[in-house]
Amino acid sequence: EVSETVSGTERVLSHRIIGKMQEVEIMIYLTSDIHGDCRTFEKMLHKIHFTKQDQMYILGDAVDKGKENLRLIALIRKTGNIGLIKGNHEYLCERYLEGIIGASFWDACGGLSTRKEVDVLSESEKEDLARYLKSLPIYKDVIIGENRYFLTHSGLNADYIVSGEGDVVDIEASVQEAVDHDQERYLFSNDIHYIPAAVRFDRQIIVGHYPTVLLPDWERPEIYRNRRYTDIDTGNERRRDGGRLACLRLEDGREYYV
Repeated sequence: EVSETVSGTERVLSHRIIGKMQEVEIMIYLTSDIHGDCRTFEKMLHKIHFTKQDQMYILGDAVDKGKENLRLIALIRKTGNIGLIKGNHEYLCERYLEGIIGASFWDACGGLSTRKEVDVLSESEKEDLARYLKSLPIYKDVIIGENRYFLTHSGLNADYIVSGEGDVVDIEASVQEAVDHDQERYLFSNDIHYIPAAVRFDRQIIVGHYPTVLLPDWERPEIYRNRRYTDIDTGNERRRDGGRLACLRLEDGREYYV
């Protein structure tokens, strides 16, 4: 057995399987903000030599702005070892399917291409997609050896901070409280990038949502890391401006780009 889930936490028990002929490494990969660019995502899977034994987590925003939004969703859904965490663009699609937001609002938020694909679906297909999007997790807690990672789309709503032992922020409790109060505000929040330096979290946070090419004092299409959080959105929807798709391997921190 490779992993187990306890109270929403994915605990990796083993990183390798010993076969009769060879030793197979088990790896966990993270990517984010693919934005309907299914071909580039497939290139990334090829580049990292993604196998059935590995695990991939997409930290939200698989849809909108690109040309193959539903093909990407279909690929994710049929691949058992690729998990999607809800981003603000999945949330917008969900709300559109529920009739809560209209076409003009979604289009203004970058959803035009996805909306055109969704509009030609049958009613049963729309209902199935809505159920899937609504069921997506907001975060994933992953433990690899002694290291604990909190995977989510936006990272933090500063209005909801839950402190644990020693005034260290319990990020899971903080995010859950924020989502319980207002899921939309959490998914659209950029607060993680503006928190005071003195704030400490109880585990390393890994996010997407805000392109690193827009981060002050960084402004390049590379994964951004500091002692509290990592941003892996390197601007794939901004490829004309030098953005690209990033992938991070958790076991050793190796970075991949397409």
